[in-house]
Amino acid sequence: MSAPVRASPDALLSAIPRRGASRRALSPLAAGARAMPTPLSFSAGPRGHAARRMARGALLALLTLAACRSQRPAGEERVARARAGTGDIVIGVPFPWAAYSEVRYGEGLQMAVDETNASGGVRGRRVRLLREDDHGSVDEGRVVAQRLAGNPDVLAVIGHLQSFVSVPAAAIYDLAGVVMLSPMATDPALTSQGYRQVFSGTMSERAMGRSLAEDAAARGYRRVAICYIRNRYGRGLANAFEERAGEIGVTIAARQSYDVTSGGGDSDARAFEPTLREWQRMQFDAIFLAGEVPSATQFLVAARAVGITVPVIGGEAMSSPALLQAGAAAEGTIVAGMFHPDEPRPAVQRFSASFTRRFGVPPDGGSAVGYDAVHVLVNAMRRAPSLVPADIATALHQTPAWEGVTGTYRFDRDGNLVDKQFVTMVVRRGRFEYLPRGVGGTVPAIASATTTTAAAAASPASPMP
Repeated sequence: MSAPVRASPDALLSAIPRRGASRRALSPLAAGARAMPTPLSFSAGPRGHAARRMARGALLALLTLAACRSQRPAGEERVARARAGTGDIVIGVPFPWAAYSEVRYGEGLQMAVDETNASGGVRGRRVRLLREDDHGSVDEGRVVAQRLAGNPDVLAVIGHLQSFVSVPAAAIYDLAGVVMLSPMATDPALTSQGYRQVFSGTMSERAMGRSLAEDAAARGYRRVAICYIRNRYGRGLANAFEERAGEIGVTIAARQSYDVTSGGGDSDARAFEPTLREWQRMQFDAIFLAGEVPSATQFLVAARAVGITVPVIGGEAMSSPALLQAGAAAEGTIVAGMFHPDEPRPAVQRFSASFTRRFGVPPDGGSAVGYDAVHVLVNAMRRAPSLVPADIATALHQTPAWEGVTGTYRFDRDGNLVDKQFVTMVVRRGRFEYLPRGVGGTVPAIASATTTTAAAAASPASPMP
């Protein structure tokens, strides 16, 4: 597997073409920042089960060593220490820290911990973070997961960054009796293995795709063309969008895919020309691009070059400063995200003001996600009958809707988020601006809501929200 690519400080999850990948940018606020690699999908089929067996074998070896030292397995020792009610409450935070030190994820985590401790901690005990660097690697992720699982002081973990690291690590944590909250991994395989102590803190591709279809309908788009990157993330997002579109009366006028090696990386916009030339002769109101930067950037450049001017809608994988490299071609593009500091919700405004006062810079998406993850766990710990991880997990499953900076947190029986929403942003004047969801009609990308330049000249532009 290729090494992680470094990019912008404000894109916690961004676009590096990898097999089966799901890309997520956690903040689009700083153009020119460095983008980050994003979740890869791990199969829930034979390969996923093989990874699970390997993880279990490695963990059993580690727990055996721990048992030799403590005279009882690490899981039993963890329960005993949790019940003893002394010492710090330790939360492991596995993440590629060295590679992405410019992301403000750690600041968000620590701010939430400091707020918790200032208010008396949990049952009179202080909360402490234990950072581990997984280097964005499957193998190193397993080693880190085994080390955290073998530490009886660790009750829960928040991580990892990528899905392809998170999914195999989840087997290790669940077997060891450690609560895992993954605030960034989007692969549905994470919560489809029957684990009782593993939770996803973000929207899956399916949930995101369906919600984006609803948003497109609310903006008045009735005929939509779909173009998706040919990997697990792109297919999942496109399928979910098309499924929901059919349910709510939005017609899919065309559907095409592109390979990650032919439409991204170092290739140029010409890779998309055959599809776009065909689409020039068609009529639709918008394009749903289930892609990732940099290939999404190249798509926008190619589409505008052949005269296609309809709005383009994309998921979180496109909410990266790298998208802005398309220049004027990106104007009017609508993307989803989990956080924007201009969202008017009171929780967002309070958090943004407090974070800026403390650190002297505004929060990015990573800051918000990390902040929420700590508070979600602390809320469950305070509601649980004890700090035994199984009790914490039960409290998470039973948590009523909890309002955080990035939205509402409520988990189903499998550990998936229920009713999670995203924010929408639009590229205007070379930056991402907050855009209310489905308000004010359609948003023109260049000049109109028809496909060709000639049609644009004949039709008035759609009203701006």
